Amino acid sequence: MKRVTLLHNPQAGDEDHFKADLIKAIEKEGYQCTYFSIKKDEQWKEHLDDIDFVVVAGGDGTVRRVVKELFQKDNLDNKITMALLPMGTANNLSKTFSINKETSFEDHVNAWKNGKQQRFDMGILKYDDSSNFFLEGAGYGVFPTLIQTMDKIDVSHLENTDEQLQLALEKLYEIIQTEEAHHYTIHADDKMYEGKYLLLEIMNIPSIGPNLMLAPAAQIDDGYLDVVLIPEKEREAFALHIRRIIHQEKTSFDFQTLRAANLKIQSTNRNMHIDDKYVTTSNGLLTIGVREHGFNFLI
Repeated sequence: MKRVTLLHNPQAGDEDHFKADLIKAIEKEGYQCTYFSIKKDEQWKEHLDDIDFVVVAGGDGTVRRVVKELFQKDNLDNKITMALLPMGTANNLSKTFSINKETSFEDHVNAWKNGKQQRFDMGILKYDDSSNFFLEGAGYGVFPTLIQTMDKIDVSHLENTDEQLQLALEKLYEIIQTEEAHHYTIHADDKMYEGKYLLLEIMNIPSIGPNLMLAPAAQIDDGYLDVVLIPEKEREAFALHIRRIIHQEKTSFDFQTLRAANLKIQSTNRNMHIDDKYVTTSNGLLTIGVREHGFNFLI
């Protein structure tokens, strides 16, 4: 009998998912299941070894919490495997694997027996005297501002996650109008680029934030990161692109993209984000590499 640890975020997303229902669905398929509420119980941190895989019932932030624990313990060589039950707001990681949130969790669990393991790279950052990682993306410009903006908004009056994503896109559109562009010097492998950019994103997966597709060609296991750049001169075109997305109109945008395994970025801009977290650096120097095949997803 395969053993799984179920890590549940009962506050993720816009539905009330019940512990008993999740456990019942998993045990019905023949798995031995140990349950933890990731919000209420820290004991889950001691139950990531000697199991077949971890089930993450939550959103992108819940996945990051699990990986953060492994990262801090320098335990990534363990090559943990995660199965996703998407219950968050954006669920960009689940969307990367075409895991549909609207599918019942019973059907997701049933599909695991025929699933395959997908290797997944991680971005590794060094700044100031700190080391960190990202699963989705990290960068400068409009997205750190969007994260700060959304953190200050009470979304309890919104009825579902679609409304939350719509609000985030509307705020992003407003931010694009006024966001200051900064000068960046980018060393990408053996090449150097510089310019004044409204957005600079280092992408590990295709989409970020409110399901905004920035790097459709991004590969999650190729040992490279996609650097997306939007110069100041493209401010109006980018804003129009976002407005068309808000109104569900047909649209496209030709993002300038670099692909590299190692990056060094220097800027006067001290404000950035790492996945969904806002971060302030002290010296504006950021070094980024790739940890190939940091862990696996069961898809």
